[in-house]
Amino acid sequence: MMDGTTRVEFEAEVLGSTRSLMRLRVGERIVGVPPLRLLPGTEVQRAGDLGKIVLPSEVARKLGLLPSIGQ
Repeated sequence: MMDGTTRVEFEAEVLGSTRSLMRLRVGERIVGVPPLRLLPGTEVQRAGDLGKIVLPSEVARKLGLLPSIGQ
């Protein structure tokens, strides 16, 4: 990305969604992601969808999907 943000991709299932939050199953974790934080390339949109999500690495880290820096 031009702003230097590192992107990461995960396979996910949408468990539910509102305008402000998507509940996703990523591996064995269930996380809530604001839809505005999903980056281009994300394939899922509504409950029941299975596919790829693309997130900035700092968001993935805050959600516990990546190890924290320094670990």
